[in-house]
Amino acid sequence: MSLAEQSDLNQNSEQPEDESEQQLAPIQVTASRLATNTNDSVRAVTVVTRNDIQNKPNALLPDLLRNETGVYIQQTTPGQGIPIIRGLKGSQNLHLVDGMRVNTAFFRNSPNQYFALIDPFMIDQIDVVRGPGSVLYGGDALGGVVNVISHTPSFSGDQWQTSGQLAGIYNSADEQWLSHVNVDGGNDTLATSLGLSYQDTGGRTTGSGETIPFTAYSARAANNKWVYRINDQHRVVFDMQYLRQPATPRVDDLVAGFGQSEPDSQVFLFTPNERYFAHLNYQSSEATGWYDNADWHLAWQKIVDGRMKQGLNSDSVTTEQNSSELWGFQVDFDKAIGAGQWVYGFESYRDTISSAKQSTRDNVTTDKEPRFPDQSVMQHWATYVDYHHQIGDHQLSAGGRYSDYTIDLNSPQISDDKLSLSDFTWQLGWRFAINDNDRLFANLSRGFRPPNIFDLGQVGDRPNNRFNVVNANVKPESVHTLDVGFKHAGNGWQAETVLFISDYDDVIASTLTGETTESGRDIVQSQNIGEVRIWGVEAQLNRYFNHGGHLYAHLTYTHGEQTEDGEDEPADRIPPTFGVVGYYWPLSDTLSWRQQARYATHQDRLSARDVRDARINPLGTGGFVVYDSHLTWQAGVQTTVRVGIENLFDKKYREHASGLDAAGRNYHASIFYEF
Repeated sequence: MSLAEQSDLNQNSEQPEDESEQQLAPIQVTASRLATNTNDSVRAVTVVTRNDIQNKPNALLPDLLRNETGVYIQQTTPGQGIPIIRGLKGSQNLHLVDGMRVNTAFFRNSPNQYFALIDPFMIDQIDVVRGPGSVLYGGDALGGVVNVISHTPSFSGDQWQTSGQLAGIYNSADEQWLSHVNVDGGNDTLATSLGLSYQDTGGRTTGSGETIPFTAYSARAANNKWVYRINDQHRVVFDMQYLRQPATPRVDDLVAGFGQSEPDSQVFLFTPNERYFAHLNYQSSEATGWYDNADWHLAWQKIVDGRMKQGLNSDSVTTEQNSSELWGFQVDFDKAIGAGQWVYGFESYRDTISSAKQSTRDNVTTDKEPRFPDQSVMQHWATYVDYHHQIGDHQLSAGGRYSDYTIDLNSPQISDDKLSLSDFTWQLGWRFAINDNDRLFANLSRGFRPPNIFDLGQVGDRPNNRFNVVNANVKPESVHTLDVGFKHAGNGWQAETVLFISDYDDVIASTLTGETTESGRDIVQSQNIGEVRIWGVEAQLNRYFNHGGHLYAHLTYTHGEQTEDGEDEPADRIPPTFGVVGYYWPLSDTLSWRQQARYATHQDRLSARDVRDARINPLGTGGFVVYDSHLTWQAGVQTTVRVGIENLFDKKYREHASGLDAAGRNYHASIFYEF
């Protein structure tokens, strides 16, 4: 079953008040590339459904993952955000849209802005596979895989029909306005969807009543999808997406952080940040001797990372034009043979990086060394196979992938030769059905991340008074992860507990060289720092009551240790223990009330890099408990009104490793009109 077909299934399924399999264990496809409810997956999977999305803040895509099991959100500035999964961030997690890669060759292995360049309004579901996913999805999938499944229009009958949604949202703490319109049209043969979104965000007020400067930004987005059903067994999907942030300030560079008496810059804008995406997908469910289902994909993505910076007390302005143009081809098959299920495929990606930099002083502009080697190229191809076999109440799985990478830095000063490397990743899984509702599972897997062009060839200023230099000798990093867990779904209960342990080798990190530039900036470069062990527990509980009430809770604990130059210390940017406890209460047929408490403990286990990071208090990040309360009124068949208060007691707090304090008491109002 394709991603789009699975999204249709989730959107159209009804969820009765007492219980349904769909409600207790949502259908997902990312963990195995097969439509599987989460209770029957041999992997730890977090699913954010369309119903969940309607009840979440949605200024940015990462907001939709906040308060989810095993996912911690870090924000350097309001226009950005990344998920941290099992202690890993940035390019150490693989980000997908409809199964196609978002990660680029200049994707940082640290907080970055690129995942926020996806419109949250166009999404039907998000699957998060916690743990390595390199067999099915290739490099970068060390901590996990985040797959964003976009909205697909669907109609029955041969008459042309239309439907759609108008949305308006206001949040007081960020002086934020969001608006969205989506129109679907079509019949059972041809359907299309067009969405437009606009966002305007102002100054952020924290729990102390302080208004943080340099937080205002705007964004606009558009998406258009076409679905052509050739017949019952064949269809073609074409999708286009666009999002632009014209000028987004980087707050932590413009405001003095911990250990700083003054900020690094007086001007720092990402201007512009843009993402363009086009995706052609051919789906066949006509069984042959080789496959039951086949998905063919051709995708193109361009990410623009423009920058303007002026250092503090500097009279020169630096501008940059960086972009990644990523082409991807992918084909996936599945085939059932007896008690076994085969999933296999091939993929190829080519990413070309363009980069230029200028410095302007006294109206005179001169070219500077670009941030990345201009016209550098990273390309790879891979083939994989994954097999699932049912033996009574046991399901066994095994898979492997061979990947081949070629990196051309296009710079004789860095390397005269192309860099080539290959790798084999694998996974073993086991699931035991204790009864109809309970499962035990375990999996052992190996993940892999090759160094990309950011790791190998980046040159230029970094936050916290650093300057990055080239290191073309960085080796790939890899991980071995063991998951053991228990799942339950039935009798109105859904629960999951997972214990994981991950051993990382040749971890890539930004490291001080001990040298400084002429202007006094610390010189750093990407290096393989040694070994990291991360282990933790992820637990969630949902109780669905006959009257429609829903009690939910989850907790995630992560512990990391790293060994560098023979010395042991805490691993970088490990989140504190965090989670949420909440209750959804249907007060009447038209009115419901959702209350929840979000919490995180104090995090004072810091690495030396954490202590030097101006975003992190060297004494540790304080814990917090924050209360939210929302009322939802179904004003009519077509109109939904939602009002609420977030951070009810105006708590001042900061999510660990973020570049600014969280919003204080926020008054929320939204209206959705379906037509």
